[in-house]
Amino acid sequence: MKISFYKSLSFALVLFITFASFRSSGQVFEWRLVNPVFSSVDPDGAGPATGSATFKMQIHTTSGSVADVSAISVGWNYQSASAMIPAPPGCSIVSNPANVTVSSIFVSGGFAFTTVNQCGIFNQSAGGQSFDRRTVGTLDGTGLMINTTWIDVYTVTMWTLNGSSGGYVSINSGAGGTPAPFSTYAVSDVPANEYVANSLTYTIPLSLSGAIPVTFSKFNAQCTGSGALISWSTENEINSSHYEIEKSTDGTNWVTVATVNAAVNSSTSKDYQQIDLGNVSKALYRIKQVDKDGTYSYTNVARTNCESKLITILIYPVPANDKLNIIIKSDRSLKTELIVYDGLGQEVRRMNATITSGNNNFIFNLNNLSAGRYTIKSTETSLNLNKSFTIMH
Repeated sequence: MKISFYKSLSFALVLFITFASFRSSGQVFEWRLVNPVFSSVDPDGAGPATGSATFKMQIHTTSGSVADVSAISVGWNYQSASAMIPAPPGCSIVSNPANVTVSSIFVSGGFAFTTVNQCGIFNQSAGGQSFDRRTVGTLDGTGLMINTTWIDVYTVTMWTLNGSSGGYVSINSGAGGTPAPFSTYAVSDVPANEYVANSLTYTIPLSLSGAIPVTFSKFNAQCTGSGALISWSTENEINSSHYEIEKSTDGTNWVTVATVNAAVNSSTSKDYQQIDLGNVSKALYRIKQVDKDGTYSYTNVARTNCESKLITILIYPVPANDKLNIIIKSDRSLKTELIVYDGLGQEVRRMNATITSGNNNFIFNLNNLSAGRYTIKSTETSLNLNKSFTIMH
């Protein structure tokens, strides 16, 4: 493999990778920018910076594994009015720049971040943000196996210029990736196979902000007989308004399938669930977290590949607030009564339910019930309904 670099008059670096033996592979990678950490400590005294921010770049495969990965051409876009490259290295074209720390797993694979230009002039809009600078460079190594587990590639430090924010960053995308604005090869291995890398932090830029309204500790989507169950947990919520669960079948077009109220302000762990009754096949999900002031951010993307299976009952949301949905999937018609009991075993709500073959959705009104733990049961023993839930106000 031979790599050549050319510096244009505009100081933008254009990277070309020429393979002696080109063989395209069907395997697909994904990469993303994550874990922003902001500091208000002035890093340069009387200089222009007022704070700093770090973030990580991560990579994995969408399925299976790829052995002997040896080159990754990659970079990120940023906003020069909000962030700058620390000094050193400043805007010099260097290898192993001081503000980029290659992760230990890539160091063990013999990787170094070579011939890096962090100040390329590059005007582009993505995810509602405008970018005017980009970093480009190549990680070269002797070979590393990458699989479906997300692994850190490197950690970047930027100096911030606007008090409590460094603006936004987004990742460049590889040739053939999504949306592929950065037309160079993305990932290659020792035998000279080329792989597409899709960018998950392009249409959803990463905020380098000192205020993190919601800290997510879990987000996943799993299949049930009634559809996809979307669940997430938060460890911290500040001024949060609500969550919008978005769904896509192609990774480009997204629709909102449900909206869930947030805890607004909380310093304790909160668990949320929502069912998408329409999912019985492959789909992508993400959560849009919306603040009280209208600003918003997104989670990473979760995937499902659901097949319809007979599951008798599902209840949501958990925890409940003013209502509880009971989804009953049945292969026959029947009548029953659904009863809610409080923690002392006393009946507090009752509903007649006529169940038909297929999916049935019943809604219990929980208004005027105190916060606490409850149980829902059915008078029809064949339903085998005995589920606990909590009410949170």
